[in-house]
Amino acid sequence: MLRKIKEKTEKNKKSSKPKEEQSFLSSVGSLLLIIVIVFAFKSSILDANNIPSGSMIPTLKIGDFLFVNKMRYSFRMPFTEKELIRFDDPKRGDIVTFIPPPEATHDFRNPGQKMETDLPGMFSKRFVKRIVGLPGDTLRVSQRYLTNYKGEKVDYFFFEYKEKGSNEFQSFEPIPVAPKDELLDLDNDKSVGRSLFKEKKGNFEHYVLEGGSPSDILGIENTNLFPIRFSGFNFTYLRNNCNSGGICKIPEDYYMVMGDNRDDSSDSRIWGFVKRENILGKAMIIYFSINWKDNTCMYKNDKRYSEFGIDLNKIYDEEELQKKCYHSTTYSEMPLKIYEGDENYFPSGREIRVDSTTGRKFYYEMNFFQNYNESILTWIDRTLRYRIWRMSVRWSRIGNILK
Repeated sequence: MLRKIKEKTEKNKKSSKPKEEQSFLSSVGSLLLIIVIVFAFKSSILDANNIPSGSMIPTLKIGDFLFVNKMRYSFRMPFTEKELIRFDDPKRGDIVTFIPPPEATHDFRNPGQKMETDLPGMFSKRFVKRIVGLPGDTLRVSQRYLTNYKGEKVDYFFFEYKEKGSNEFQSFEPIPVAPKDELLDLDNDKSVGRSLFKEKKGNFEHYVLEGGSPSDILGIENTNLFPIRFSGFNFTYLRNNCNSGGICKIPEDYYMVMGDNRDDSSDSRIWGFVKRENILGKAMIIYFSINWKDNTCMYKNDKRYSEFGIDLNKIYDEEELQKKCYHSTTYSEMPLKIYEGDENYFPSGREIRVDSTTGRKFYYEMNFFQNYNESILTWIDRTLRYRIWRMSVRWSRIGNILK
């Protein structure tokens, strides 16, 4: 009797091993299937993007996370982005994600060289901009003085378009507005001190940022200069393809895109129009937003920073900077000390300090240059040591519908 029970037990043990192996393989297979379905859904139906740059401020801020409807215009084969069925075409004013032209991924500091962070295929860099020009449009672009809400003159990139079949040019009717809270917690030092306007696209309006006067930027007073240079960018494409009056035409099946932060946007003005098949989807909604303060961690007062800019805002002492900022951005570590022999030669508005060692007077000049080659380990290190402790969630932006 005992012998039979023992034999039966051994037999059950042997038969259970294949079942355990089968169960493990089944679990692995189910997990792989789920992963494939999720990535197929992400590549063809609904994608999630984050905003790493300030080109769409104030509509999109650095640290915003948004959902993109990839079936708004067409259905694409999963994992390939090859267009299978086209439902609709982008409208003027749509915020879209797209595959940038090859020229757009070049490092503008080193013309002809691609950014080292650019990856191949469907994992390569995707841009987010606003559609401003449609196929067949005739464009007329110029630089004009407009008045901001303070009554100050602002040099404005003025955009006019004539739709295919029309005889009249239309503009976006820019109107100056007071910034209120739109320019708070930007985490972008190229957007402060700019002027806020509203432009009209069809039946809705949206904010745009424009910059200083031509004399501030170029040291000239010629407002008819075309194209003008902003923030280190030349409007290369427009200069080469528009006539002396700033008039050019968008080819069929191509679109013109621009960032809402006009002085800090690499867009169609520089590298040309975007082909229709490369437009992947329409931005829908902001589902989360974090201000990491990577570019503004050295400044004490966010509100003063947004209103008055870099020069009139106080930065932390070196001891505080080491706690809050060092190694904490993708930029060089240290603010640069500028020493002068006579205080009268210091720029107006700068906080004058005294070196405790030498007794010489100095001020800080933030001397940051972006480092595109940050390793994953360095990113993890600075995130754990600095970014998490100073970040803040922009709760008011969560759920914002994008137009």
